[in-house]
Amino acid sequence: MPKSSAEQREEQEEAKSLDEVYFELPYVPDFLLEEVHLWFVPERDNPTAVYIELLGDSGQHWTSYYSKKGWNFVHEESRPAEGPYRATNIHISILEPGRLFAPKPLVRLDKEGAAIPIVGLEKKRPINPWKPNYIQALNFIKKYEWQHSLPRSAQHAIWEIEECGQVAGSISWKNAERILQDCDSKELRLTLADIFYNRPEDYPLGSEVYLRVLGQSGASGFKDLLELAKHPISRKRKIVANTLGELKDSKGVNALLELLEDEDPEVRIAALRGLGRVGVNRDLDPENKVAGFLESEDVSKRVWAAQAALKGGDRSYEKFLITLVKDEPRLLTDMGELGDVLADLSLIEAVPYCVNRLKHPKAEYRADAAEALGKLTGLNLEYQSIDNEDLRRKTIKAYTRWWDEKKRERRRLR
Repeated sequence: MPKSSAEQREEQEEAKSLDEVYFELPYVPDFLLEEVHLWFVPERDNPTAVYIELLGDSGQHWTSYYSKKGWNFVHEESRPAEGPYRATNIHISILEPGRLFAPKPLVRLDKEGAAIPIVGLEKKRPINPWKPNYIQALNFIKKYEWQHSLPRSAQHAIWEIEECGQVAGSISWKNAERILQDCDSKELRLTLADIFYNRPEDYPLGSEVYLRVLGQSGASGFKDLLELAKHPISRKRKIVANTLGELKDSKGVNALLELLEDEDPEVRIAALRGLGRVGVNRDLDPENKVAGFLESEDVSKRVWAAQAALKGGDRSYEKFLITLVKDEPRLLTDMGELGDVLADLSLIEAVPYCVNRLKHPKAEYRADAAEALGKLTGLNLEYQSIDNEDLRRKTIKAYTRWWDEKKRERRRLR
């Protein structure tokens, strides 16, 4: 009998962590490997096999990955195995296809450790009913001429990412991104830069992933990323600006300051948002380009400029941002995604004013405030925009209790 969501949550809390897990699979799975449980037969220290149990959304949508043996195992009342275990530091590689038979999925508990067969998992990837037979996003990669020799895992991952770009709700690209991170090499960095430079942007997911992997692959990769900020197509420059902001590395400030004067207004906005996430001060921005936006008529630009100043060490703009939450009669999302900015700055002093917004007569304002509060506090409360008085009261009470506890904690630390 399938487990209830409450039973799954309880089991997840009790699951023991595995520091490092190396998966060797015949395909990139549609489910996320950090969201599964591993069961070792007969025991963790001397295993002959391991079973994977899909949880949550994966357990609802991807049960076709279970073989008959795997299905029987996860539905047994008493399991002859040790577990559950949760994988934390995950590595994935794609196995070479066999001439006659598909290779068996394996797992290793360290890089050079013994290969343990993942029994109960299909050796061939099941059909994804949500992916169409013809995917337009693959047109580019089908014709792409590979300039450098890459491991099969890396090429497979790039195909997966391109495919996911057109399919709403696909998450297997997250597994593919992890594969690319593990395959880091000069050849891969050159390939990612070349693919980004030449691919169309009808489906931008690929560009976002390639640039993120590039920027996280050491000094050489970050330098390649900075070079791409000079791309002749404005849509490409915008994605570079977004990535530099996401990476929050001060070495990207000069490139963002140049993009702040781009001919395309969308690139300029992306650059200002990026500078907000990275942070600037007089040393990084001697010409005070960002400070000029603090007097802008556009409240979003003032918010991002204030974020940049705060991240750069100037605490005087905290009051400005909190006052917007307190007094401005607009949605936080309409003021430069202010909820995200507050969470990025860990500006929890805004919590009581966001709680007041939960009392707003309009549902969209309450939902907007609840989203910001979730990011600011880390509380995982179930709150819908179509709420009722009882749910709203419980939500307000929970966030008020969190804020009161934070205040007590601060007093104890003084």
